[in-house]
Amino acid sequence: MLSFALGASADEPPVLMDELVVRLPRAEAAGDPTASATVVEARRFAGEAKDVAALVATAPGVAVNEYGGLGQLSTVSIRGSMASGVLVLLDGLPLDGGSGAGSDLSAIPRHWVDRLEVVRGAEGAHFGAGALAGVVNVVTRRPRGGDWSAEAGAGSFGTLSAAGDGGVAAGAWTLLAAGSFDGTQGDFPYRFDERPEISGDPLLARRRENNGAWRGGLLLKASRPAGAGRLDLLAQLSAGRRELAGSPYLLTPRDWQEDGRALVSARLGGLALRPGLASALRLHGRLDQLTARLQGAPTAFTQRGAGGGAEGELTLAHPGGQARLALSAGAEALASEGPGGDRRRASAAASLSDDLALAGGRLRLAPALRAEVVGPFSGLSAKLGASLSLAPALRLRASAGRSFRAPSFAELYLTQGLASPNPDLRAERGLAGDAALVFDGAPGLLSLGGFVQLYQDLILYQRASFEQFKPFNAGKAAVSGLEAEVATTPAPALLGLTGSASYTLLVTENLRAGEEALGKWLTLRARHRLYARAAIAPGPLDLHVELHHVGRQFKDPGNTRVIPAATVVSAGGSVRLARSPAVRLHLEIENLADDRALQDGLGNPLPGRLVMVTLRAQGTAPEGAP
Repeated sequence: MLSFALGASADEPPVLMDELVVRLPRAEAAGDPTASATVVEARRFAGEAKDVAALVATAPGVAVNEYGGLGQLSTVSIRGSMASGVLVLLDGLPLDGGSGAGSDLSAIPRHWVDRLEVVRGAEGAHFGAGALAGVVNVVTRRPRGGDWSAEAGAGSFGTLSAAGDGGVAAGAWTLLAAGSFDGTQGDFPYRFDERPEISGDPLLARRRENNGAWRGGLLLKASRPAGAGRLDLLAQLSAGRRELAGSPYLLTPRDWQEDGRALVSARLGGLALRPGLASALRLHGRLDQLTARLQGAPTAFTQRGAGGGAEGELTLAHPGGQARLALSAGAEALASEGPGGDRRRASAAASLSDDLALAGGRLRLAPALRAEVVGPFSGLSAKLGASLSLAPALRLRASAGRSFRAPSFAELYLTQGLASPNPDLRAERGLAGDAALVFDGAPGLLSLGGFVQLYQDLILYQRASFEQFKPFNAGKAAVSGLEAEVATTPAPALLGLTGSASYTLLVTENLRAGEEALGKWLTLRARHRLYARAAIAPGPLDLHVELHHVGRQFKDPGNTRVIPAATVVSAGGSVRLARSPAVRLHLEIENLADDRALQDGLGNPLPGRLVMVTLRAQGTAPEGAP
């Protein structure tokens, strides 16, 4: 699989162009060094109108599903998985609550993000249950005294944005505070096919109403040396509201949803117990709440969740590499109005992994094994990764693994609208294998590889009666494909030209279904996806153009209802207004062609042309600052 990212490790020198810093490519995630991974550096897109979902969509093997656009629900699928089969982490802490529907990327304030680690494959052995198809780890900014930034923007459809952050050194402590706000009225025009079954029917002009959204967030971090180790404290708060417009076939002009989340953690790491042996300990907690008013319900309903736990690890350096033993325990609870709404369960896990360097360092092996209990469910996750150096800048990477996902509270116990629960569900299972050839040298990075994935006992909702749907372990699917990614370092002779692209070929097959769906493509899984970006930086200017292409998809298991292929081109640029502090004015235009017939997989319209103007100022601490 091709893995690439414009980001450098701490010991890799950046490429300097004017006051702009372009990080060299890197394709290695901290949690699994031999995995198929893409690290997306948020600073590469600073000042652009990109949320977390848009950053994730630049990686290969990934499909981001936006339901209505502009602040509405966004989920991620990796290698053809369901959204629930992707583990989304915020600074290593899982975000998915008890709903089982997958984490909402739009609920993560974008201004916090330092980088995204997109790891593909069955990764439960390294990251925990739930990583059937992969992991998205959102890493927030680290405290650094003297660093600060501020920005404000406005754009189409009543869209507004503001953010600021600053770091300060106070004695032994380094502190960071960051706040952000994004909002939109979301009332965009679109074109609608009222009778899609009749070819050639004229598209009707409509306007998307009751589609506004806002979200705010606060991030606090503190860090200081603690003996031979380091103490890191973290608090994250976010809250938002979105209106729910419904589908064009069934409008819901009075529906809405509000949510809030609080995360806290404390980590003491790097403590040397003796030469070669170090330890770390982390405590964390989470509170979240969701309130919604849905059509047909007499009143709004509220769902509250809580979770927390402790993790400890020992790291042993030995002649062949570095071994790691980790233990964790925690609990989660969900309180929801209605039958079966108050539930809780405990979890515990033990994992052992190693990072071995053999053959004089040319061969790297990363075995991992994890035993985990989640309430009444238990399972083993395993992974073996390898990386072989073929030449100074060329390596072959391969891995294979298995993982599982325990059913969620909602799937097991909660009655929600037309969905009834099933307490007899089994855990889902995933098996994966991949291999890639990776060139990582002075010109940039190029990676090309293939993968196979098997999903078993997938939880699917099926009609249980005339008015009710119920989840069953009814799904089994095989997925295979190719992933390719390329990125270049700047070419000074060509106005600092840089280019990057990622491509995914995804072949899916339904292995357990009725006669009409057996052997067919999985729904909402495009066979081809392409992302490409080119940028130049002549003097005080910075210009870029992007292309997103998604091949055709099917809405139904029988593959009779087609979502046509779509290609969206966007462009933008910035101009430097001042050097110190660095001040730039950004212009971003998404969907240049103003295609107003774009739809998501549920038939909801997506926005046409979006124009966003942002003013951004940034200050950097002097060299040597903590």
